[in-house]
Amino acid sequence: MQACIKTENGKVEMMDLPIPEPGEGEIVLKTTLATVCGSDMHFLDEFPNQLLEGLAPGAGRPEGFPMGHEAVGTVHAVGAGVTRFQPGDRVIASCLVGCGKCHECMTVDHSVCSGGGHVLFGCQAEYYTVPYADINAAKVPEGVSDEAALFATDIMSTGFGAIERAGAGFGDSVAIFAQGPLGLCATAGARARGCGLIIAVDAVPERLEMSKKLGANVVINAKEKDAVVEIMSLTNNLGVDVAVEAVGTQPTFESCTRVVRRGGTVSSIGVYGLTPQVSMPTLSPSFLHRRIVTTLCPSGSERLEHLLGLLQNSDVDLTPLFTHHMKLADMPKAYDLFRSKTEGVLKIAITP
Repeated sequence: MQACIKTENGKVEMMDLPIPEPGEGEIVLKTTLATVCGSDMHFLDEFPNQLLEGLAPGAGRPEGFPMGHEAVGTVHAVGAGVTRFQPGDRVIASCLVGCGKCHECMTVDHSVCSGGGHVLFGCQAEYYTVPYADINAAKVPEGVSDEAALFATDIMSTGFGAIERAGAGFGDSVAIFAQGPLGLCATAGARARGCGLIIAVDAVPERLEMSKKLGANVVINAKEKDAVVEIMSLTNNLGVDVAVEAVGTQPTFESCTRVVRRGGTVSSIGVYGLTPQVSMPTLSPSFLHRRIVTTLCPSGSERLEHLLGLLQNSDVDLTPLFTHHMKLADMPKAYDLFRSKTEGVLKIAITP
């Protein structure tokens, strides 16, 4: 099979590898659709392969590290002990897999598993393996396209999770800093959850236009205006109920702390790959009685089924985020395009 492999920081290559065989509890999926995620760029450009091995023990290969954690596929082979899937099923898996038995899986979320769970790597290939399949994968129902289903594997779950875990609901005001694919999913999640005033902040006009389509009432171009000043003006200098940080930088995190109201919530879903710590101003009035929430991608089969049901039975539609289509053989070009943030790129649909 063809697979996208990180050979060194900043570089991927397509390689011929054996089709994997499923171990106990595993399924092997034949890929029908994959994509590049913002997290992939952190893994490629910022994380050495030794660190990636810590995120997914045993996933590395002598040639390098297999890339990709968002995909849709059909079941090619089923390992011993798997009860919920059979060959031919159309399936998605969470980008973070859990063991299902540890304290964290049982009481918190599969995404913070301490019993052997890890990041799902290797989806940018013709075939990929899903560990602990019965508790980390879900069948895609009829009526939900591959393009729609793919979002449930990561950024839909994470973006919607930013709103859920912040407790935002009917009529609440929300400001979302950064409108990349993850931030756009948070914008869509705020609208789906019934929030009132939704403010989107970014510096790329095409992304701000997309945020309007996904539910933002107001968009602010951070290159043209001071987003903090604008948001405070829009809220009569009280601040928003929830501020979402969706990129992973100190400036955006600090902006969130400055625009949230007293007693409000800062909800962070950014990946702080090159930012070892973040800080906040303590003199801001919003420091008083404030809540900080961080969210990994809520994961597991029940979460996937919940999101697939939403995609099947509501008007939530994230497929406009696919701005480009490319072939698996062109993965190096896809990474270059995604990194460049040119041509209005948001998500790239990758097919074999």
